[in-house]
Amino acid sequence: MTPEQSRILVVDDDDFVRDMLVARLEFRGYQVIFAKNGREALDMCKQGEPDVILLDIMMPEINGIQVLQQLRAADLDIPVVVMSALDDMGSVVQCIELGAEDYLYKPIQSQLLWARLTASLEKKYYRDREQQHLADLKLLQQIDRALNQTLDRQEVARLTLYWAVEQTKAADGIMGSLRNKELLLRATHGVDLPLESTLSLEELGIDASSSLDLTQETVAPKFRFHAEATHRIIFAIYRDEVALDLVLLEVTKPCTAETLDFLGRLSTHAAIALHNAQLYADVQAANLAKSSFVAMVSHELKNPLVAILSYSDLLRRGVGGAVSAKQNELLHVIRSSAERIHTLAQELDDITRMEMGHFNLKVTAVSFKPTLDEVLGILSQQIEAKQQVVHLELPDVLPPVYADAQRVSQILTNLISNASKYSPSGKEIVVRVQEVADAASPMLQVFVKDSGIGIATNEQSAVFSQFFRAEDRQVRAERGTGLGLHITKKLVELQGGQIGFTSEYGKGSTFFFSLPVCLEETAVPKRA
Repeated sequence: MTPEQSRILVVDDDDFVRDMLVARLEFRGYQVIFAKNGREALDMCKQGEPDVILLDIMMPEINGIQVLQQLRAADLDIPVVVMSALDDMGSVVQCIELGAEDYLYKPIQSQLLWARLTASLEKKYYRDREQQHLADLKLLQQIDRALNQTLDRQEVARLTLYWAVEQTKAADGIMGSLRNKELLLRATHGVDLPLESTLSLEELGIDASSSLDLTQETVAPKFRFHAEATHRIIFAIYRDEVALDLVLLEVTKPCTAETLDFLGRLSTHAAIALHNAQLYADVQAANLAKSSFVAMVSHELKNPLVAILSYSDLLRRGVGGAVSAKQNELLHVIRSSAERIHTLAQELDDITRMEMGHFNLKVTAVSFKPTLDEVLGILSQQIEAKQQVVHLELPDVLPPVYADAQRVSQILTNLISNASKYSPSGKEIVVRVQEVADAASPMLQVFVKDSGIGIATNEQSAVFSQFFRAEDRQVRAERGTGLGLHITKKLVELQGGQIGFTSEYGKGSTFFFSLPVCLEETAVPKRA
């Protein structure tokens, strides 16, 4: 810290001593202010902290010791060099204990004055730098938290530009993605330009062939946005040595080296967030492309599958002539395979419409018991073929649920069919239903318990994932797409419910879900 940058407060009630000190300090180039007593000194410190205080100990009203006490009480961390007579060692010691940096004996020798003053200023300089560094780290942590909460590229740009402007006190600024020699605007401050518009680097007075590393330069009038801007700061945000975005700030006075250093660190943190946002956008685009492709494939499969199913039924009925036992067996295989593909196509269609936000529900008041009876009727052939029994545990009266009747049927079909499929022949399947009379949001809970294979502990976290099939050989022996439970979970959640399960490998599983009860008077579920 040079003398010209240093502000010294001289506090002494002796006019001659005070004036001499002020003159000596000003001669050396220091900025000097003075106070005639301790009260004046404290008022000056509260208005604007000096870099160092030269403080006389013995003063009327408020002495130097009391000044130090009040500085400490006000949490003003200002270096103080106390001045005292040779025979006042006790007061000097007391001042040191109260936080004084150093001391000088009167009459003050010039060499000692400059040495003590320089040492105190250096300590303050490094202490201030450390405090600023800690403040910057704290701020960068705050910025990191904000950046990590979004994967939206536009929002990352807005936050980055906001903090860059905040730290530099810039009059205006822009930030955008670099595309060849153009800038696609992502965020602006104080500049009347629409987002997503483009500016050529040439329009901005930026040499595209030169380095885009952090620079501060004077700005020519024809290239500035703000009439009073004198300088501009330009820096690119790099990831793996590739410039992703460019930030341009206009300031009315040059920024300090510390501020520029902060911008460099901000750039590093923003690069990670921008990279993550770009990866997320790429994944979303890939998912959309995948969903569109799957939707097209499933749609194209349905028409020929319907034809295969219809014509195989006609052939089995003898429409094309007598059917031998062998032919009937082959037709059964054709129909069974076509049904599997049709189910897969329907499940893929459901998933893609959910992912693309095109999945519509026809929500009404649904009577649960008739829906359950209908599902059990549809599955009766599968259950009877394995000599299984379904045991129902239902209350005498079941309230209607607020849901899509077709999708409730689909949920029950998936869960009960799975319970039958993965339970041995002759075992019991339990379906239990109960109302949870929560005043805020009454729900109907359904439990489907099997006596089947169960799910290994290490596989349970993946049960509702797409295409999940357990590694157990018995499970693999059963036909399935691995999509049923994933779709079931989505269907339950889309209708305001929750789903879960408990399972013990080798003993069986219990799947349970809830749906909101429909209030008769409003035909809508009660909400908090």
